[in-house]
Formats: sequence, C-alpha cells, structure tokens
Amino acid sequence: MRCHVDQLASSRARLFAVSLLALTALLALTAAGCGKDQPTTAAPVNTPRATGGTSSSATPSGSPTPGVEFSVDGAGPYQLGASLTELQSANLLDEVAKGTAPCPQNTTARGTNTWGDVHLSFRADGKLYLLVNRSTSIPTPSGAWLGTSLTDLMKIYAAVPGQVLRRGTTTAYLVTTLSGRGILFELDPAQKVSAMNAGDSSFLRTNFNGGTDFC
Repeated sequence: MRCHVDQLASSRARLFAVSLLALTALLALTAAGCGKDQPTTAAPVNTPRATGGTSSSATPSGSPTPGVEFSVDGAGPYQLGASLTELQSANLLDEVAKGTAPCPQNTTARGTNTWGDVHLSFRADGKLYLLVNRSTSIPTPSGAWLGTSLTDLMKIYAAVPGQVLRRGTTTAYLVTTLSGRGILFELDPAQKVSAMNAGDSSFLRTNFNGGTDFC
C-alpha cells in the first residue's frame, strides 16, 4: 500500500514538473510575440547643418579686376579725372614728363605693364583728361581694335551716335555716349583704326577739326 502511494506521489510530481515547463515555454513564446509588435526606432537621418564657415562656392565680395579694355572713361586704373600724384605714388606711370609746345602746361606719361601703349595727358591741375590707345591688344568694350575698318566701326556702333570727321586728307570716327564722353578713332589712309582717343566728346571733335594737339 505504501509503495502505491509513493508511486502516485512520484507521478504527480512529474506531471507538475512537466506542466510547469510547458507554462514557462508558453510565457516565453508570448513575450517574444509581444516584442515583435513593438515599433522599431528608425535610424536618424543626417541633414545638412549651417556652419559658421564660408561655402567654397560663395561669390567673392569686392569689385572684380577691371578688364583689359579701352572705354570712353579710360583704361584700367587710368580713368578720366584720375590724379597724377596718386597714380605716381602707386607706381602706375612711366615716362612722366612736362608737356612741350603747344601744351607746355600739361604733363604726359604712359601706363605700365599691360597699359604701356596707353599715352596719358594731365592738365595743370593734375587731372587726367585724355588717353590715347596705340596698343594692338587693347580693344574697346564693344569690340573695336586697332586695325578695325571704318565700315566695321559703323556696324559695331550702329546703336550709338557716331560721326565721320574729315580734315583735309585725315579721317576720324567719333563715337559719343550719353555721358558726353567719347572715343575718337583716328584712321589711316586705308580707313582703318590707327589710334583711339578717349575724353570729352566735344573737346575731341573741336581739337580734331582744328588740327590742334588736344591741349
């Protein structure tokens, strides 16, 4: 009888152990299933941030370097009205000399480096009033060069007031802008540009027609 009771107790113990194991496994599966339902956290997206540095594609500030051109206002650092003293102090003048007859009160000079074939005239007050371009490598902004024909000049400046000037056998073409300044293109016998003069348009016209030396 005692043996039967011991066997029954042992069977119940094994049954309880199996039931406990099954319950533990079920709880584990349930927990795993619930874990899958939890939302996952997305990886952070890297977005650009503003920095205190300057972008390499930023446009540089300040004025750009002037182009190599000869305009009604001048050429490079040699602009009408510029000071003789200031240009000398900046080492931008070459062959500075007092004027000779018929313009003894003036001072003449030449530009430097790229502008070496640009001749400059300053009045007694030291202000630049006339530039003469004799360089084959310095055009006007509109595209006129030494050697450009009169026919082409008239096409280039078709939209700008222009005038053919004649004095004896000498011919020139004067272009005038709204500012009152102009370029007088001196022409050689083949009617091609041999020199360009920048200054006040009326002054250029009067001196060319009078055959004076632009004093």
